[in-house]
Order: sequence, then C-alpha cells, then structure tokens
Amino acid sequence: MTPRVEPDTPLMQQYREIKARYPQTILFFRMGDFYEMFEDDARLAARELGLTLTSRNNGGAAEVPLAGVPVKAGTEYLRRLIAKGHRVAICEQVEDPKLAKGLVRREVVETITPGTVLAEDWLERKRNNFLLALDPRGTAPGLAALDLSTGELALETVPPEDLASALARYEAPEVVLPTGCELAGQGACTVTEREAWEFDPELAREDLVRVFRLASLDGLGVEPGDRPRSAPPERCSATRGSSSRAGCRIWRAPACCGAARC
Repeated sequence: MTPRVEPDTPLMQQYREIKARYPQTILFFRMGDFYEMFEDDARLAARELGLTLTSRNNGGAAEVPLAGVPVKAGTEYLRRLIAKGHRVAICEQVEDPKLAKGLVRREVVETITPGTVLAEDWLERKRNNFLLALDPRGTAPGLAALDLSTGELALETVPPEDLASALARYEAPEVVLPTGCELAGQGACTVTEREAWEFDPELAREDLVRVFRLASLDGLGVEPGDRPRSAPPERCSATRGSSSRAGCRIWRAPACCGAARC
C-alpha cells in the first residue's frame, strides 16, 4: 500500500533537498516497500511506465502528485526508464526505520544513465554501449567513447564537417558535453551537461595516466600538444571509476590497429 504523503512535511523537505542535487534525473525515493516519485518525476513516470498518477493533500494544502513502484519490481521499471533514455537516481533508506529517531535518513546510492549500464541482460550483445564525451569547441572537436561493460576506450579528433558521421559511427545512447554547448541532430540519445572545466586537457591527461597506470600517454598516440583529443576522456574515465578492468584497449582512433593493454 502506498504510504500517505503530505506536502511541506519533513519528509517532503527531505525529498526536495535530495532531488535538488539531481536535476533532470528521476529520483526513486525509497519509502518502505515502494520507490516513490513525486511532482514532475511522478508525472513523467506515470506517462512512460503506464503507472497510475495519484495525489495526496493535507486539508487545504497543495496536492502532491505521486506514483510508485514496488521495490521487488524496481529493476524492471528501472530498465524500462533507461531504455527510454532517462537518468535515474536510486535513493535508499540508509538506516533501520525501527531504530530511526525522527525522519529516516536517505541517500542516493546509485545513479544509472543510458551510457553507464553494466547489467548484461540490459545490453545488446552484438554492439557496444558507448558513453561518449565530446568537446566541440575549437577548430578540431575531440571525443572519447567508453564502453563501461568492456573497458574499451576510443579517442579521436575529427574535422567539424565530419563530426555528425563520427557520432553516428559510435551510436552512443548518451553524450556528455560542456555546459552551454549544443549537439545538433543528436536524435534519441541522452545529452548530459558537465561543467566546462571538467574538460580541461591537463586534468584529462592526469586522470588517464592514473587510471591506466602509465608514465605518459605517448605510447598510446596521445602527444603532449594533443589538447582536443585528450580533453573529453576526463569525463569518461572519471565516470568509469571502479568499473575499470584488466585487458581494456585504447585506440587513438577507431580506425587504428595499434592497441595498448593496461
């Protein structure tokens, strides 16, 4: 049974504080045996998942739209939202409600996006699931494509006139861009914006050297002055985090045959 929710209560204040940290992301907010979604998230989930949209009120107070899914069925609803190109943050109860003094503490324990899926049964077996970071600024756009499920990372720069065909080649379900940049004709892919400083080429080089445990990137064909190519991987490799695995391959560009082992 869906619990009663009233607006402007400590519970809703907690929800809104957490939700504010995850804009443009559907928040699965754990309440007992349900993941609840409120307000705009509830409307979106009801439309995309065919859920019943309900609302609760507190006398004359404003109504709170909500929609919920059972925790036991949460994985399937999550899979359907990701397949439709949505981002989902999973907010769990991080203490036993029976032992909580007042409001139960809740925290986001995982955020899943179309480009960061790792579950094998969610992926197409005969194609990569690339998370693509793109810095379109400058004379030669740089891009990095990372498949988290295989550890494959491709780096390249392309002339602006060839950018559309390069993006089409990767068929990435998610593209990460510097804030303020636009991607024309992205089709059905999910666009995620990150702060422009996160695409700094020097940060990217340091991150790649650390992740792949290298003395330098020269052996991978990434030269010191290769700024456009080295900038986007900062976003992909940082997202990769603990998902790195032995045997991953790096290419300077997809057409290159020289691969390096980490």
